[in-house]
Amino acid sequence: MEKPNDTITGFDRVDQMANPAFFTQFMDKSHTLQSASIYRQRMFDLLDVGLGATLLDVGCGAGNDVQDLAKQVGPSGRVVGIDSSATMIQEARRRTADAHLPVEYIQGDAYQLPFQENTFDGCQSSRVFKHLAEPGRVLAEMVRVARPGARVVVAEADFDLTIVDIPDRTLARKMIHLACDSLRQGWMGRQLPKLFSEVGLSDIVITGHVLSSDYAYFQMVFGGLLQDAQAAGKVSAEELTRFWDLLEQADRQQRLLGYVGFVVGGRKP
Repeated sequence: MEKPNDTITGFDRVDQMANPAFFTQFMDKSHTLQSASIYRQRMFDLLDVGLGATLLDVGCGAGNDVQDLAKQVGPSGRVVGIDSSATMIQEARRRTADAHLPVEYIQGDAYQLPFQENTFDGCQSSRVFKHLAEPGRVLAEMVRVARPGARVVVAEADFDLTIVDIPDRTLARKMIHLACDSLRQGWMGRQLPKLFSEVGLSDIVITGHVLSSDYAYFQMVFGGLLQDAQAAGKVSAEELTRFWDLLEQADRQQRLLGYVGFVVGGRKP
């Protein structure tokens, strides 16, 4: 398998990467997975979205979730998306230029959200925390800008819980651990409940979902990570080729490929 131009580890510096389009393509592919729509709806359910609500999406990317939320809050509501990438914000604005939706996109820093305390009726962040150096700080900022009684919701995968139904268990475990350890926060899914407790959120709800995938999506998620592992001498070219061959075979045979994603919500006292 040829190495992608970029890997998902570049989401915290999209504007500096060689091929920023990879990241919008990745997010669009993620958004179209049927299992991801169930995952996303669980987030929205925990947010307890209502007509007229004012919501914040941290790490909004090209604005897919922002658009979906805007349709739920209606014209009397407002959904703000913030992202550190100018490329992402420009793309999000382009996509909604003629949509007549109550949305706003801001390029900004998740560690210092540019909003007053008690501004939003709900705050969410999806698949962002695994890329953060200090996820607890970002969660604390989300709590700060949420109104008392508002829900704060974060969705994130746990990469050590990746599922590949291939006959070589030893190889599968090796590749999964390598990919997980290539990320800043590969265990973020299982660590979310602790973070929610540490920032003082109450009524914490923890749910896990199996997000089934396909070979093409797995290539986007793991391709660059594993090629980097090979370059670092952590896996051989033969092992990598065998792994991709087995994954492609598993996909043809409709075996399960996927990962476990967590959605955790809490209420600001």
